[in-house]
Amino acid sequence: MADRWERKIDLLASEKEITKAKLASIEVQLRVAKEKVDNWSQLNDDLRTQLSSTVIEQDALSREYEAVKSKLDTTTVDADEMVAQYKASVEATEVRLKEKAEYMKRLSRRETFEEIHA
Repeated sequence: MADRWERKIDLLASEKEITKAKLASIEVQLRVAKEKVDNWSQLNDDLRTQLSSTVIEQDALSREYEAVKSKLDTTTVDADEMVAQYKASVEATEVRLKEKAEYMKRLSRRETFEEIHA
């Protein structure tokens, strides 16, 4: 009976060692899994930070775009007004030049008539 109890104790002792080894293996796996989770968590935090920075940058670029677009619209309107003014000025100048050319032509004829008459 003592032998039987001794074998059972030996069997329990070996099962205890096997269970300890399994527990140690599970602890290692748990530690590795925890390190992976920590790495993923850090990566997630880094990506969130980058996303936040990108969103802030995009908002700033959007505001800058709107400001430039508004300035461009204003400049375009101003340029259109200037072109219209220059066109009107050119047309007025052309009319004056035609009138002066006509005046010079009449003056030349008059002088010619005066010379003929003289």
